[in-house]
Amino acid sequence: MSLVSRAADLCDALGRYLWQPIADTPWTDWRGFWLKQVFDDRFVVAYCLLLLPILLAAPRRWFRPGIILTGLAFLAYVFGALYALFWLLTCLAFYALAERFAIECKRTDVLRIGPPLAAGFAIFGWYLVVQALQHLDLPPHWEVWLFHHARFIYPLGMRALPAEPDWLGVHSFAVTGTPPDLFRYLLTNPHNIGVAYFTVRMCHYFAEIKRDGIPRERRTLLNFLAYVCYAPNLIQGPIERFNSFQEEMDTCHERRSWLNLPPALLRMNLGVGKALVGWWYFRPLAWEGLGIGNTNLIWLSPEKIDSYALLYFSVFIQIYWLYLEFSGYCDVSAGIARLLGYRQVENFNWCWFATSLRDLWRRWHISLSLALRDYVYIALGGNRRHQTFNLCFTFFVCGIWHVPNGRMAVWGVLMGFMLAVNGWWAHWMERVDKTPDGVLPAVRRAWLRLWPLPQVCAWLLTMHAFVFSLLIFFGGRGGWRAAVEIVRRPLAWLAAS
Repeated sequence: MSLVSRAADLCDALGRYLWQPIADTPWTDWRGFWLKQVFDDRFVVAYCLLLLPILLAAPRRWFRPGIILTGLAFLAYVFGALYALFWLLTCLAFYALAERFAIECKRTDVLRIGPPLAAGFAIFGWYLVVQALQHLDLPPHWEVWLFHHARFIYPLGMRALPAEPDWLGVHSFAVTGTPPDLFRYLLTNPHNIGVAYFTVRMCHYFAEIKRDGIPRERRTLLNFLAYVCYAPNLIQGPIERFNSFQEEMDTCHERRSWLNLPPALLRMNLGVGKALVGWWYFRPLAWEGLGIGNTNLIWLSPEKIDSYALLYFSVFIQIYWLYLEFSGYCDVSAGIARLLGYRQVENFNWCWFATSLRDLWRRWHISLSLALRDYVYIALGGNRRHQTFNLCFTFFVCGIWHVPNGRMAVWGVLMGFMLAVNGWWAHWMERVDKTPDGVLPAVRRAWLRLWPLPQVCAWLLTMHAFVFSLLIFFGGRGGWRAAVEIVRRPLAWLAAS
C-alpha cells in the first residue's frame, strides 16, 4: 500500500471518528438529550436565561431585589424549595455574623486573633456540617410521605420521577420501589450546589471586613443578599470580590446595549459547544474505556486496560473533560452577565499553554487562585518567610476545600511542594542569567538559543507534573495503582526486548 493511500485511509478514519458522534446526536430530543445530558450538572446555569427578562426589565432601584428574587427562584426550581429556604436562612445568618464580626474586630479588650479564628471556625464548620448532612437519613415513612405530598422540596430531577428518571443520577421510583434519599440528593455535591463557592466568598467578605476594605454604608443586607444570590455565578463561580460586584451592579445599566447580544450569544454557544465536545469525544473514553462512573477500571484494575495509550492519557482525558465542562459553564455565565451589562471576571486564560506551574495557577481557576493567594498565602507571610510551608498549607486548604479527606490533603501538599520547587528553580535560573562567566551560564544561554525547544520542554514538564498529580486528586490509592501500571509496562517491554 502506497504512502498516499495510507494517508487517505487515515484521514478517512479520522473524519468518521470526528463526524460519527455528531451524526448520532439526537438533536431534536429536547427532554432526553438536551435537558438530561447537556443542561445538567454545571450547565443548569442555562435555566437562568428564563429569568433574564425580569432582570432586564427591572429599573435600577429594583435591580438588586430582582437579583435576590431570581436567584432564589433559580434555586427553588433547580434544587428544590427546601434548598432555596436553606440558602436564604444561611445568607441571613452569615450577614448577622459578619456584622457582629465587624464589631468584635474593633475591640481592644480581646485577643486580636480571636474574632478571625471564631469566624474561620464558623465558616468552615458550616461547610463541614453541610457535607455531613448528605449522610442524614430520614425515617423511611417520612421519605415516602414527603415524596408523595411535598415533592416541591426536592431537586428538579427528583420531582420529575418516575416519569423522568436519571437526572443527577437519581433512579426512578418506579424501578427502585423506594423514594430517593432527600438529603443525599439535596446536598449531592457542595461544588455543584454553590456551598463550596459560598464558603470562599465568606472568607473573602470576612477578611475584607477585618481589613476595613468594605465601607460600612455598603454593607447593607440588600447588597449582601444580591452578592450571594446572583444566580449565573452562584453554583460554581467565578468568585467575585464584594466591592467589584457592587460597582458592577451600580453601573451595569449604562453598559446595556443591543450590541451586547451577538458577543453574549457567541460566548454562550461557545460554552455549550465545549459541553458537546466533552460529550462526543471525552465522555465515551472516560465511561467506556476507563470505566469512570461505572466499574472504575482505571482505579481498581488498571492492568486490565489493554491500550497503553489509553492508560497513559487516562488522567489527561479526565482533566480535559473537566476543563471543557467547567470553562464551558463559565462561558455561559459570562454570556448571561454580558446581556445584563455586567463584566464578569474571567476564570480561565489559555491554561494549557502554561510553561511553569506558577504560570498555570495564574491561568487555571483564576478567581479561586487569587482568593487563595490573598487570604491564605499572603496572610501566612507569602514570599517573606516560610515560603515552602505557606505554599504547602495554601494548597492543603485548596485540596480539602474540594473534598475534606486525606487524599485531597496529600494532593494539596504535593502541589504546594511542586510549586516551591518551581520557585527555587526560577530563582536559581535568574541568578545564573546574571552571572556573566562560567560553564553553567554558557550552557543555559546556548540552550535558550534553541527556541522553541526550551519552551516546548518546559510546557511538557508542566503539563505532566500538573496532570499526573491528579492521579491522587481523582483516584487516591487507585491513582497509585494506575501510576505503577503506567511505569511497569514500558519497563516490562524493555526487559522483554
